[in-house]
Amino acid sequence: MAEKYGRKVRELMIKEMKTVFEESDGFIFTSVEKIKASDIDVLRKKLKQAGSRYFVVKNRLAKIALTQAGISGLEDILSEQKTLGVGVIAKDPVQVAKLVVEFSKGKDGFKISKGYLDGQIIAADKVKALAKLPAREQLIAMVLGTMNAPITSFVSVLSAVPRKLLYALNAVKDKKEGK
Repeated sequence: MAEKYGRKVRELMIKEMKTVFEESDGFIFTSVEKIKASDIDVLRKKLKQAGSRYFVVKNRLAKIALTQAGISGLEDILSEQKTLGVGVIAKDPVQVAKLVVEFSKGKDGFKISKGYLDGQIIAADKVKALAKLPAREQLIAMVLGTMNAPITSFVSVLSAVPRKLLYALNAVKDKKEGK
């Protein structure tokens, strides 16, 4: 007897979502009620440019995939909505959070539910706080600048000693020459 096509498709979707949940650095769950598919495509394109992705899935399939991936604690959002949007964090969690929060402004049916980052569940307000942080490259530049400051100060102090000695010798020379 032939296997039903719909069941096979659902199994493949669950398998792919399980892989995404296991291999990604984290993800942000959103509500996609009353949002046009064309609007979601705009968000997908922006996230793809940032090296991430966004997909919409039924909550029942997401619940099975999360259970198989060993992730728990998200049952409350899975029971609230019929469909979920999942923003996958691939490289930079701040960039993904910024794009999702920016997209949510002005969209009544689109709201951030929760996030999952580094093995911890984060609330919607924490996702919004994450979006307010500087980008990864900017944070790296700030850290390197902070690390470079003591070295720069040390070099300037070391160069000041010979410079002051040179000024003193020039002053003695000028005094002996009668200037």
